[in-house]
Amino acid sequence: MDIGIATLGDLPQTPEITHPTDVRRATERRLALIVREAETAEAAELQHFSVGEHHTADFAVSSPAVVLSAIAARTDHIRLTSGVTVLSVHDPVRVLQDFATVDLISAGRAEITVGRSAYTEPFDLFGYDLSHYDQLFRERLDLLLRLREDPAPRWHGRYRAPLSGMPVPPLPHQTRLPIWLGVGSASSAHRAGDLGLPMIVGYLIGPPDRPAALAEIYRKAIAGADTTTDPRVGIALHLLITDTDDQARAAYPHYREFLRPKRPGGSGYHVTPQAYAEGLAPDGALMIGTVDTVTRKLRRLHDATGFDRLQVLTDWGGLPEQLVLDSITRLGEEVAPRLRTPH
Repeated sequence: MDIGIATLGDLPQTPEITHPTDVRRATERRLALIVREAETAEAAELQHFSVGEHHTADFAVSSPAVVLSAIAARTDHIRLTSGVTVLSVHDPVRVLQDFATVDLISAGRAEITVGRSAYTEPFDLFGYDLSHYDQLFRERLDLLLRLREDPAPRWHGRYRAPLSGMPVPPLPHQTRLPIWLGVGSASSAHRAGDLGLPMIVGYLIGPPDRPAALAEIYRKAIAGADTTTDPRVGIALHLLITDTDDQARAAYPHYREFLRPKRPGGSGYHVTPQAYAEGLAPDGALMIGTVDTVTRKLRRLHDATGFDRLQVLTDWGGLPEQLVLDSITRLGEEVAPRLRTPH
């Protein structure tokens, strides 16, 4: 079982952040914490570290590959992936070059997780029509997969100039860069199976029924596809390991801050106290609580989905830094061994 850490690098709004200089300093501190989180994850013998991508001032990371390169220089074993690369708005040639470079710096530890983004800002920033949301992604995924197999392909599409056999350097350290598909719908799960790609599902609300249903769709699709690839299912979720259940309940303001829309009309959710309490329930999606509570809930999730990869977001909503680092350590040293032990 592959267990790892994710970060989106969110920048909670605090009273002291009132000036652009404050934002820069907060961003610098956030990036430094992300590197420490990765070092802590490796020390706890977790298997991978994922860095997300956003394009507003509410997040510290717009380029996962740059941050992963910094982490690569400070770690030795942990695998490094994006979570997700918003492929719809990026040139696949550049994406592959960036992650091939991370792969070379890390001696073969890089992966790419691609998705379409739940946010509209990348489309506005890079000048793409949101009505082409799916077409952009399909074409760019096709090119990215072609580039992985052929470093000098002949290719043409609608949204990018054609390629006529010109080499695309550098070659990665690995023979074949792993590419995961971020999934949020039945059609995306089916696409991942048809393409023989590993998939990762975001699990944020409700009982495990929905990720279990997507896992079943994916496995059926990959079984019928022209591929020899074994199915791999990842689940991405939110986690915090506390000493007591009271501490778990007390984390609500941080969770509300993490998910709330940061500006009028912006993406996000207003998490009510009731919704948070439902997430903490035994069949809820929030893995927030004591080691025993989190282990029981993750076992239930594994029984329902059979996940191969678990990717947990631990640093949400301005949680105290030491609490975040302690959660990472306890996940690796206390929860992970229990999950890997038959029950």
